[in-house]
Amino acid sequence: MSHPALTTKDRRGRMWIAVGHWWESLPTTYRVQLVRALAAYFTVILCVVGFNWLLANAGRPQTVAPASASRWLLAGLNRVEVSEWGDFRWTDGNSQVCVTDVGTAQRSLVTVRLSGAYARGLGVETVMLQAGVAEPIQVPLGADLRRYTLLTGADHQPGADVCVTIQSIAVRDPNNPRWLGVPFHGLSVLPLIAAGKVIPAPSGLLIGLALAVGWLALLHLSGVPLLLATGLVVAIGSLITYTLVGGLTPFGAGTLRWALPMVVGVWSGVIGLAVARRCPLRRPWLAELTVILFWSGALLSAFWLLQQISGHSGVWPLKSRIDPSPTWWVIVPIGCAILWFALGWRWLARPLQPVPVTIYTFIGALGLPVMFDIAVHGLDAPIALFRDSPYEYLRDTPYVAGDPIGFITNFETIAPMLSVHGSTHPPGAILFLWLIEQVFGPGPVATSWLTIGLTALMPLVAVWLGWRLGGGQLALAAGMVAVVMPGQMVYGVTSLDGVFSLLIAVGAAAFFLALEPPYRLWLAVVAGLSIAAALFMTYATTQLFFFGVAAAAFALARHRQIYGWRMTLLMIVRQGAVAAGVIGLIYLMIFLITGFNVISAARTATQINGEMMERFREYGPPPTPFLPPSYDYYLRFAAANLVSYLVFLTPWLLAVLSILYIRAIREHWRPAWAALLGSLGAFVLGMWLSGLFNREVERIWMFTYPLAAVITAYYLMNGTIDRRRFIVYVGLTLTFFVIIKLTLYTIW
Repeated sequence: MSHPALTTKDRRGRMWIAVGHWWESLPTTYRVQLVRALAAYFTVILCVVGFNWLLANAGRPQTVAPASASRWLLAGLNRVEVSEWGDFRWTDGNSQVCVTDVGTAQRSLVTVRLSGAYARGLGVETVMLQAGVAEPIQVPLGADLRRYTLLTGADHQPGADVCVTIQSIAVRDPNNPRWLGVPFHGLSVLPLIAAGKVIPAPSGLLIGLALAVGWLALLHLSGVPLLLATGLVVAIGSLITYTLVGGLTPFGAGTLRWALPMVVGVWSGVIGLAVARRCPLRRPWLAELTVILFWSGALLSAFWLLQQISGHSGVWPLKSRIDPSPTWWVIVPIGCAILWFALGWRWLARPLQPVPVTIYTFIGALGLPVMFDIAVHGLDAPIALFRDSPYEYLRDTPYVAGDPIGFITNFETIAPMLSVHGSTHPPGAILFLWLIEQVFGPGPVATSWLTIGLTALMPLVAVWLGWRLGGGQLALAAGMVAVVMPGQMVYGVTSLDGVFSLLIAVGAAAFFLALEPPYRLWLAVVAGLSIAAALFMTYATTQLFFFGVAAAAFALARHRQIYGWRMTLLMIVRQGAVAAGVIGLIYLMIFLITGFNVISAARTATQINGEMMERFREYGPPPTPFLPPSYDYYLRFAAANLVSYLVFLTPWLLAVLSILYIRAIREHWRPAWAALLGSLGAFVLGMWLSGLFNREVERIWMFTYPLAAVITAYYLMNGTIDRRRFIVYVGLTLTFFVIIKLTLYTIW
């Protein structure tokens, strides 16, 4: 009879022998790659554990404000109201407020802010406060706002959450069906480090590991060198930890739950990318259908998850609302769209010239959105925005008062008095509309039609870029795709953002082409002029930094083998210096003439926008307006922004970009289309992670649509004239737009 311990030992020995044989059978290159991968992932895991321990023991309080969007933290409290002491919520007589995932601390200070002015008038004189499962404490209510501090600890709070129950007499509100207890003004929890080390919450550690390891895996599978990917993840994690420990940005009591959409999204990308690379489908139509279904399910799931967390319904997070507008008149623009498309479809099989393609694309970009808008919303629909909206820049033109130089000089001073959009943008938009009034007279008619006409030029950027990268057929296909993209069709007639986006798109396309041999200097100058003009219209232009850096990196990687890395680097630096020099020279001249400082104005606009959007309502303003007020706020809008943007790209166009993404990895990002795809991806990723946008990105990021259209057209043409596939994709995209137009309110 064998000894059980000996049997277990023998099994372990055999297992290690098998592992040794397997290791010896691997080629040397595989061993090196495996060791590097294990070292990279272990490094990231070790850093996340260390960061969590550091954060838990940093001695920073966590707070829950009455206006918190993390509604699951506030049980038994009524809606937010405002008093002379700030925001508050009425309790219902038996309410509970929690700060989740604080960690396990030996002792913590819990501070509850209550006011008794309104409650005492209802006969509520005292309140019972209970920290976790400790004995309740009865305290008197003061006539003003007071802080009540309790000492609690791990013996009172099971798990890593800290909760306080607020009990009192409740009075029935005669005007609303609700119970009124006491006004709650906030709660904060401060772990006492002096009482012992704080053990981080397991949920926080798991979320941190899921995000860090997920991002590393996503970058690794995308072909980013492992050392660079590891450095990026560790550097970003260190930066986030620094802002938290240094008190620059609060953690936010609801951060971990708001991080779930990003965790799900990152790991969906990792799994999808790994499966696509390891098990490619050989039939193109089956691969496309599979990826379309993947994106459709992912977007629907993201909508559901976001609405479950936020408590919203309808089509949130889209900047729209359900507003059905069925009409038989929509048949007319649909028929015109079919005729317009049929003409282009026939041209795809013929030799093409730039002028006819340009005119054809412009007619579609101008005519189709206008016809759909009139058919669905009436004859005056194209001018409704500038005529009716209180948020638009047109109401600010009287401030120019015939003195544009003086207006620019005093812009920061008068910015708080301008309209919503005028106060949060540079002065260029108002001056643009003022100039239109000087030429065509005041009123919304000329302004609306000129704005629509300029926005219709944006698909021509796709034509230009497509022609330079692939010739006439690619240019025509790119223009057709750009015209029918939902963002172009919807917002081409409803927003001045189309004019801004035109300038940004021209700047991006010109700079990308300027980095292609023979490195034409005039393209760098055009890029600088376009970007400078765009920056005078919208601060979103600053996000071109991400596109420019990525485009330069791809250009260096692609061309160094042909021209040598020194010559390639020299030419890229020259082109970038020329573009940056043009921008700097223009703004230096503006500063010398008017005193307008674009950096200072951007800070002012960001501050105004933050106050207007109630960005600082929960935690107050951060040390600089460019930082998020808290990480739960950041994650909430990061998820909302990305989902909204991807919906307007449509699942089938996302499928095209995804398939080309995998192909680009296999081809090591060498073709021009792959460099454009990578630059676009870095562009969107940078804007998304910057945290500077609060929804509406399906309109604000319109400048990315021409770039996506060129890449999509390249795939649909597939090196040949695959017109049947082209019909399917363009038809699906136009159908999706028609559904949006007939069911949603999109005039913003």
